[in-house]
Amino acid sequence: MKKISTIQLINYKILMIQIFWVVFLLFIWFNTDAFIQYSKIIGLSRLFKINDWEDYRLESPRITYLEYLTLKNRGFFTKLISCKPCLTFWITITICLIFNSLGLFPVIYMLSYIIYKIIDRYV
Repeated sequence: MKKISTIQLINYKILMIQIFWVVFLLFIWFNTDAFIQYSKIIGLSRLFKINDWEDYRLESPRITYLEYLTLKNRGFFTKLISCKPCLTFWITITICLIFNSLGLFPVIYMLSYIIYKIIDRYV
């Protein structure tokens, strides 16, 4: 039986760290209201139109912030931040550039997206 070297073990740990950073960011963005709450705290609610969304929710209480943005602004950036596979793509590229592991992009992207979808389904 072949032993796993320390370098290989470190590489697996770094790979897992990258995957879980992507999953963590996706979960925070799509499954919590952390962005909204922190935007309010630091005074960016006007910039991100959070007050407008809250006013709109009086008429349509079930609309999420991302749905509101998509409804009011159909631009590329809005589509990017509201599309799970798209945002996963760009977060993964960013994480791969930070960790200098662009060659592992397909593995990190697929595993991150699969893990996120599993968590999203059961949490």
